[in-house]
Amino acid sequence: MHKAREQQHHRTRLARLKSQRTLLYPLTLAALLPLLVTVWVGSNTRKLITGESATVRTVTECVEGGGQQGPSHCYGSWAFGDGRTAAGEISGAKVSAGDTIFAGNGWAYDSTSPLHWQIWVPVTLFGAALVVLAAAWLNHRRNPGKPAPG
Repeated sequence: MHKAREQQHHRTRLARLKSQRTLLYPLTLAALLPLLVTVWVGSNTRKLITGESATVRTVTECVEGGGQQGPSHCYGSWAFGDGRTAAGEISGAKVSAGDTIFAGNGWAYDSTSPLHWQIWVPVTLFGAALVVLAAAWLNHRRNPGKPAPG
């Protein structure tokens, strides 16, 4: 009798551990998502804060965006107001020598608009998801025995 009870207890513990492991994967993903959003937004925010206006000096090649090629971009060099120069990919619409762009060391955009989109869209979506989760949690706390609608 005692041995049967031990085996039942052992099976219950194994089932509980398996259940906890099953919950661990989505919880880990949920914990990593804010970190990924923070890194993405932080990187683009740093560019927006440290970038400055520059003038395109040369354009070596432009690639029309779409499909496998990603967004439109050009390769070239640019000069900042203090005389420093840099070169690399200029993301956005086609640019030519003499155009004003928003740039930093090794990166450039045709304007600040793409950076604002890359910052505010994830922040807004993440904030909206938090509001939905908070509302669902509050609803569950107020009505603990009630099944979810639908």
